[in-house]
Amino acid sequence: MKFDRQAEMLSYIREKKTVRNSELLKKFGVSIQTLRRDINKFETQGLIRKVYGGVIYIDRFESVKSVDSLSARNTLLNDEKERVGKLAAKLVGDGDVIFVDSGTTAYRILHYLSEAKDVTVISHCLDVMVILRDMHNLTGICAGGILQHDMGSFIIDSSFYPYNYSKAFISTVGISMEKNLTNTNLHEGAMKAQAIAQSSSAYIIADHSKFDVVAYNQFADFSKITGVITDRCPSEDYVRFFESNKIKLIY
Repeated sequence: MKFDRQAEMLSYIREKKTVRNSELLKKFGVSIQTLRRDINKFETQGLIRKVYGGVIYIDRFESVKSVDSLSARNTLLNDEKERVGKLAAKLVGDGDVIFVDSGTTAYRILHYLSEAKDVTVISHCLDVMVILRDMHNLTGICAGGILQHDMGSFIIDSSFYPYNYSKAFISTVGISMEKNLTNTNLHEGAMKAQAIAQSSSAYIIADHSKFDVVAYNQFADFSKITGVITDRCPSEDYVRFFESNKIKLIY
């Protein structure tokens, strides 16, 4: 029966922790369409996280010590990241000075600013600068320094740049009600914290896979955050948490 198969499949994923889709197809003898439905159900229940070509089992909290390579992260959840970028771009008004963080979600904002007027974009992200090269309606300022090849961003002394931002769009490795906002790179964390502190409004941009994930470096708590922009509605616990802390939830 379907429920027996799903229970057995979930138990197998829990035991293995990380499983490729091809392995699940072979072991359980199901079609790719059936496997996708099962995986989507597990993901909706918050039991697994989809990665490129497979799934990862998660407990209530997933602890992250490092992130995948930049090229690998750029292949994950592309549609979801584009939706987040499109939502974030709607918050940008003419004349704004915005900070756009590094990461594989943040730069998607620029894809939807082709009609923006008199907007200045400040970033330490290489992808942002590459895109800005061809967007003549936007003014780009690079907070440059030593290039981090694995992150696609520059290491800088963030306190050296006393910019004031209308809005900051901040990426994150993890979102947790208990552990707040976390990442795995101290240099990146310092830049995020500085940008949040110097912004009139600070928005976290993250796809659904970042919820209930905890990394070792806490760069900000929710008291400093204006809103969270994501691709789907998180659990009721998060909805209530954001409401009680007066944080806008945009999805």
